[in-house]
Amino acid sequence: MLTCILHRNAEKKLRLPKNNMQQLKANTFFVFTALLLLLLPQGVTAVETFSRDSEHRGIVDLSPYQIYPENRMGNGIYLDNKLLDSHPQRVILNITSIKNTKSYVYLYRAQNGVLGLDIVKNDADGDARFWKVDPEFYQYTNRDFGIQRVFRIFQDKVLPLLTHLRTGAGVATSTNHAIFYHITDSKDITRTNSSGQQITQRVYTFRLHLINRNFEKIQSLLNLQVQDVSHRLKLKWVNEYSISYKLSNGKKETVDLRKYAPKFF
Repeated sequence: MLTCILHRNAEKKLRLPKNNMQQLKANTFFVFTALLLLLLPQGVTAVETFSRDSEHRGIVDLSPYQIYPENRMGNGIYLDNKLLDSHPQRVILNITSIKNTKSYVYLYRAQNGVLGLDIVKNDADGDARFWKVDPEFYQYTNRDFGIQRVFRIFQDKVLPLLTHLRTGAGVATSTNHAIFYHITDSKDITRTNSSGQQITQRVYTFRLHLINRNFEKIQSLLNLQVQDVSHRLKLKWVNEYSISYKLSNGKKETVDLRKYAPKFF
């Protein structure tokens, strides 16, 4: 009997370290899992909803932005660990800031596979609008800050066009081309009318920019100068090669663009 008692005591001593080791492993697993869930942008929901494979890498770093998870319907776009936007029927692919604002434009793929752009508008930017001209071109305007910008979808990318400009606007599109303008100058000009009176008006000078849909490059029409007393210029395609615009005095002009950018046709 004494021998049996000694054996049982020895077994207890051997089991205690083994039990302690198992408990340590369990505690380590729970701590690691908790940290992992805290670091994921969508926490527990993300782990349960999204799995990884060769086409879904998890977090995509587009510094300073992050997309999580990659190539998944309903994913989100983040900045400084803050969710900017997400939509259950969209896959967010890329994002860019709108220069001189606190808002953003992002590229997404809808359920039907069609690409589109949308805006994450910051209330600090005031009276701002964003709209689609056609499936490839979009415009942004901000009346409070006097900013107008043009965006394009090209080769699965979102392209802000001529980002150094503040007044890119007036996009007009045809089957193969697009054209828009920006204001290069504005100044007061005093003229004498037919009655001998002197009239001072602000005159705006516009520069046109031409795009061939097959190429990323933009051709600025440096030798074409348009002036009007209105700060808006409505451009319209007349045919495959020509555009027209109407001035404030009612005069209508037609321009054959092959004269200014022959390589774009």
